[in-house]
Parts: sequence; structure tokens; C-alpha cells
Amino acid sequence: MWNYEADIIVVGSGAAASSAALFAYEKGAEVIMVEKRARPGGTTEKSGGVFWIPNNSFLRESKIEDKKEDALRYMARLSYPTLYNPSDHHFGLNDHQYELLEAYYDNASPTIEKLHAMGALDATPWIAWDGQVFPDYYAHLPEDKVPRGRCLVPKDPQTGKGVARGFELIRQLREAINQREIPILLNHRAKKLILNCKGEIVGLEAIDSENHIVTLRAKKAVIFGSGGFTHSPEKRLNFLRGPVFGGCAVPANEGDFIDIATSVGAKLNNTANAWWAPVVLEEVLEHPSPPTDVFMVSGDSMIYVNKYGKRIVDEKAVYNEKTQAFFTWDPIKGEYPNLMVFMIYDQRTADIWGNYPPAAAYPIPTKDTPSPYLIYGNTPEDLARAIEERLNKIASATGNFHLDQSFSENLKRTIKVFNQYAEQGIDPEFHRGEQPIDLAYNGPAAPDHNLPNITMYPIASEGPYYAIIIAGGTLDTKGGPKINKKAQVLDHEDMPIPGLYGAGNCIAAPAAQAYWAGGGTIGPALTFGYIAADYAVQENIKEP
Repeated sequence: MWNYEADIIVVGSGAAASSAALFAYEKGAEVIMVEKRARPGGTTEKSGGVFWIPNNSFLRESKIEDKKEDALRYMARLSYPTLYNPSDHHFGLNDHQYELLEAYYDNASPTIEKLHAMGALDATPWIAWDGQVFPDYYAHLPEDKVPRGRCLVPKDPQTGKGVARGFELIRQLREAINQREIPILLNHRAKKLILNCKGEIVGLEAIDSENHIVTLRAKKAVIFGSGGFTHSPEKRLNFLRGPVFGGCAVPANEGDFIDIATSVGAKLNNTANAWWAPVVLEEVLEHPSPPTDVFMVSGDSMIYVNKYGKRIVDEKAVYNEKTQAFFTWDPIKGEYPNLMVFMIYDQRTADIWGNYPPAAAYPIPTKDTPSPYLIYGNTPEDLARAIEERLNKIASATGNFHLDQSFSENLKRTIKVFNQYAEQGIDPEFHRGEQPIDLAYNGPAAPDHNLPNITMYPIASEGPYYAIIIAGGTLDTKGGPKINKKAQVLDHEDMPIPGLYGAGNCIAAPAAQAYWAGGGTIGPALTFGYIAADYAVQENIKEP
């Protein structure tokens, strides 16, 4: 007995699932969406809403040639750096790895154009604060032949301008779904797949809000776009290569598809990787899914230091790359010295950024707004004592992490050296402010800034000083069931499981370890949602 029947069942309601549902419908299929939460939109709604689209129509209109070979070279270089071979016809990748990237390049721009044609998405290039189109995250690498212009955002219908807002992207996609009257079952958690005697996927079992079993027949296929496993502490611990404490993915992202798909023989891939981003530790200890992660670090008279009071990274570097510095393991001391880092800044930075809107200033609190995670002291010694007091309070959740006794003395030396770098405008240790993306995310110089490097300014010689505890987190994970270039989920022999497809963060990301640019998550999600729908609707009707 089936409670519902449709040609295609789509699990999830973020970018990947919405794309799959829309394209399946447009190709004549009857579609039902199943969403675990009470609200549609998934993590996409919380995101910046950017989608990275190589060879997009705006580039072509500007006479900028984004050659397939060049784009694939850039993607391969970052996705598989240990395999990359520039002289190989597949850049050192195996057929499967290369075909996924090729499928993305071939289908990304058509996906956006088709969504636009059906009135589901109005896109435009992402423009940075300086009026330039936004750069890729590795725009400085020689492999990136088109370093700007691949990042697109939804257009605000009121202003006609591009806005980096996930809720606007979801609003447009949801409006198109609603216009087509595609039903969505909210508060329904996918539980398991239903197979026929031939081993084909013919349906889905879900649990509703009253804990009742609901069965849905999928005459042709089930497509999952249900998000990653950021909020499964067990999977985070056992799969991810770095210790993380949470992330801004919606709380429902518990890796359900891993359990569901492996029960029917799916192979897992890429589980060690995630879309990394720093988080304010004390926020995620209280609420593992904070409103946002620490994407852009505010302030110029500001540094990150570890438990020894030493800088570890370019503080303005891309969140995904920067977070991985937190995972360094000391084989002699048997510790993660950067497990937590401390964002240190002075009163000047507090005053300047305290006048900005919260979204722009985060994690620096806005003026006159209480902040339970803020730590302060009048001297480096005072600050060290205050940090240690805070660490004592949360030690049970951090593996008993504490500052080293050398912290305050090293911090004074670190500030002195950083101030010299700021005066000179050059950071020989970590190259802060040298990459295009550093400048794009930093924003314009502070009003009183008159030094060569707008990302750096001397930290005051007198307090008060402020600290925020920063730890590793994710936007979401990017490992799960392995798919092929048709978005079909593969079994342990790399054969498609009949009637099962996946896209987005619930599957093994075609990007592998890379974060090519802003929108490197949503671009593939939309694209492989389209690919999944395209092939799923071509499946034969299966007998239960």
C-alpha cells in the first residue's frame, strides 16, 4: 500500500533538490518532494547564495573565453593536488574523477540558462566592493586563466542588483516550485529505500512528525539532495580528517543518506573532506548550528594566534583553506596546537567594526551589544588570564585544551612583529593581503588607514585587548555515496544502483577536496540536480 505515488521522489529542498524537482517536472514527470524540516530551503537558505558557473553566459557576452581545457585544469589542480599532472590529457585524474568535472563544466551554464528560461532563477555576476567582478579563491594561480567572472548571484527583483543571499536564491526557486504546484511533504524524514525483487529502487519510506510510516512509490527514480552530516557527532568524528565542533548547516543535516544508501549497497567516497569554515567556539558549543560561520574576518589591527601566542595563517585567507591550518598535529607533544585559535584585536578595531551591521562585523560584536563569547584584558597578561579562565569553563568539551605558559610573552612578540609588517605593508610569513580574494573579502580600507596594505594595521601598544575563541567547523560536509557523471549512485562494484540518484552535499562531491571559488558548493548542487533529473526521467517505469 502506497501513501503517495509519483514518477520521481526528491528528498530535500535546498539548491540540489529544488533543481532536480524543477527539471524533472519540466521534462514531464510527476514529482513529490520530501523535506525533513518544517521549513523548505535547507542550508542553501542560510548560505551566501553564490553559485560558481564556468563558461557562463555573462562571460560569453563579455567576450571572455572560458575554455573547457583551462577550466578543467584549474579544477583538477585544486580538487586532486596530489594527482595533478599538467601534461596528462586528464591532468592525472582517473576516468571517473575527470568525467565528473567534465560533466560539471558541460552542464553548469546550461543549468542556469534553463532555470532562467523557466522563470526559476534570475542571475547576475557577483560584484565586489571595489566594483570588480568577484575573483576565484585561487585567482593568483597560473592555472586560473579566467580568475574573475564565474561567481554568480541571484538578482534582487526590487533593486535589479545582484545579492549574495541564500534566502533570495531559495525564494526564487521556491516560487517556481509553487507555481508548478509541485507538492512538498514537510516534517517527513526519509528512512529507507524500497526495492523490488530485481534490486531496483521503487520507493521511499519516510517518518512523519507523528512518527507514522509513510510510503512513497517512485515509478522511475528517487533523487537525494538532502545535505551532509555536519550535525552527526559520530560521523564527524569517524569520517572527517580534522576535528570540528559544528557548523552553519541546518540541524537536520545528520548524514541520513549515508545510512540509507549504504543499506542498499552504495559505495562511499570523499568522506574525509568538508566545506571547511571557522566557527566561534562558544556559539557552537551552545548551538551546533550557528546563524553563520566566520567567513570574512573583520578588522585590520587583528591577528589569529594559537595556544602558544603565535600566528599560524593568513587571517584574511579563504575560510575553507584557513580552517585546515587548525588541524595541524604535533607528533612530539601529541596535541593539536591550533585546535583553537584566538582572534586578538584592539580597541580601534572594536570601535570601527562596532558601527557596522552585525552581518558585516561578525564575529566582532556591534557597539553596545552584549557578547557572551567576548574576552578582554588591559594587557597581554590580563588577556591571557581571562582566556585561560574561559578555557577552564569549557574544558570538558575541548579535550581539556589550555594555553601554554609562554602565551602572553609570545603574544607580545607576535604583535611587535605583526606591527612591523603592517608598517611595511608586507607579511613575509603568511602573505596577508597579497591574493585577490584577500582584498575582495577584506573590503575597503578603514577610515584612518594610511598604510600600504589595507588588510594590516598596527595593533595598539596599550589595551584594552579583545579575544574571541575560534575553532574548526564546516558549512557542511561533502562526502557520501559515490555518483557517476549521470548523478547515478554507484554500488561497491561501481555499477549504478537502478533508480537512485544524488546531488549536493549528501553525495561525494565532484569537487573532491577543492573549494574553487565562492559558489563552489551551490554551483555543482544546481548542476548535478539538473543532471540527475535529466537521466532519472528517462528511466523505465519499475514494477513494485
